[in-house]
Amino acid sequence: MFFPPPGSHAMQYFRTENLCLWYSLIFLIVVYLVAIVCYRLFLSPLAKFPGPRLAAATGLYETYFQIVKGGVFTWHIDRLHERYGPIVRIKPGELHIKDPDYYSTLYAGPGKHRNKDSWFSNITYPQSLFSTNNHDLHVARRKVLSHFFKKNAVWKLEPVIASKMKSLCRHFSTGAGTQQPLELHAAFNCFTCDTLSEHAFGSQNGFHYLDEPNLSATWKTRINWLFQFCRTARHFPFLGLLGKVSPMTVIFFCPPYKYVYEFEQDVKSRVRIVMEDHRQLEKTEKMPPVPVNHDPATRTRDAIYPAILANPEVPPSEKEIQRLEDDAMFLMMAGTDAPAQALAITVFHILNNPDVHRKVRAELFANIPDRGTIPTLALLEQLPYLNATIREGLRISSIVTTRLPRIAPDEHLQYRQWHIPAGTAVSMSTHFILRDPNIFPEPSKFIPERWLLCPTELQELQKYLIPASKGTLGCLGQNLNWALMQIVLGTLLRRFDLGLHQTTEKNVEMTRDNFIGQTEKNMNLIQVKVLQEYEK
Repeated sequence: MFFPPPGSHAMQYFRTENLCLWYSLIFLIVVYLVAIVCYRLFLSPLAKFPGPRLAAATGLYETYFQIVKGGVFTWHIDRLHERYGPIVRIKPGELHIKDPDYYSTLYAGPGKHRNKDSWFSNITYPQSLFSTNNHDLHVARRKVLSHFFKKNAVWKLEPVIASKMKSLCRHFSTGAGTQQPLELHAAFNCFTCDTLSEHAFGSQNGFHYLDEPNLSATWKTRINWLFQFCRTARHFPFLGLLGKVSPMTVIFFCPPYKYVYEFEQDVKSRVRIVMEDHRQLEKTEKMPPVPVNHDPATRTRDAIYPAILANPEVPPSEKEIQRLEDDAMFLMMAGTDAPAQALAITVFHILNNPDVHRKVRAELFANIPDRGTIPTLALLEQLPYLNATIREGLRISSIVTTRLPRIAPDEHLQYRQWHIPAGTAVSMSTHFILRDPNIFPEPSKFIPERWLLCPTELQELQKYLIPASKGTLGCLGQNLNWALMQIVLGTLLRRFDLGLHQTTEKNVEMTRDNFIGQTEKNMNLIQVKVLQEYEK
């Protein structure tokens, strides 16, 4: 290629031409961006909906609150509703509704087609159930996994839960002898991680944190950083890709990413062990088929991923390593921290309200006099005040602080006078419903008595108890979470006299939305002392 000599008229002309090209390119980009903003503000089908003009113009509006301000967009949405009303346009393509009675319409059950928002469900694990946006594929995947979390399957898991509960009690017994405080969030994360990992991978492949001499904060730390990274990666997807390709690079620039990397490697290793064990069994013996629609409660309990691999009705594509790894990582991520936090916050409120503490213990002592036993789920289900306390704990903890957008691809939704076009992302926040003073008077107070109602009234109130969403895309683990809370509270409150240690409301106040709500930094510490262990 010929380049004119420096200083010549031709060289000056060449430079001028290049500058013209650059200016033209910049001009075209500006025109393109202005055209997009004008369309969003004036021509879009959502232009008629109320909300900040900046939010309608660009998704960077949310990015500011989630990244620059540290994850406070959920609470900002609440302020937008105070200003604009019950329906607000919070992004160029998303509406948010604050109306508890509309929840069952948007998060509909079978018979209504709802898709996820692909941008929102991007959590760097694209093959997980959570990130599966295609409706039919999601239904198929959910059908396989849901059998392991039905109530009868959870009751089949009861011996495992009881075994982990005994291990947890050993640590509390040690605390009684040393007067050293125990941090409940870390303790319950060890408990939920050990229980779910054994349910998922089998007894030999669980994490076994409770078998260590001391309760470890490792899992809690990993999961906290994992949720924070997912919030960041949603706005900067290249970070998730870079973490897959070159994790050491991300760790170099962001050292806490090492916790995410360690989490992923630990879960992946267990999936690979399960797959290798399955291959060895196939070689050495003929494995009996396990149909996907067979009720787990009618046979010997099977761990989730070994059973999926042995199931001939599950397509081979659903047994590929990437698919199972992504699914297992989300399962362990979502299925451990939420119940652990709910348990820790519930125990805090019980101990922080002496009258509640006295009532729930009196009911437990009256019905289960042997304080050294692990009570059964069948017995615990018969205790009205305990179960009212659990409901109130799930309500006031309201762990899932994020919104969960849904799309009705072939249905125009109607909200009051507002006509919502098909294909529009619409979201609601369970956090607002669980704290709605019109439904739950004095919502910031821990009042189990609000759930002591006649069956008809209780059923009416329970439709607003949605700590983990509902509908065909709702959380699978609610039966397991309920069982964990019953056994933990039903055991610890009978066997130990606990007292709060250097813990206040600030330690349970959610101020950051990382999908799962989190407190201010360094405040997520719910400490107790074991004042006394009752004789068995």
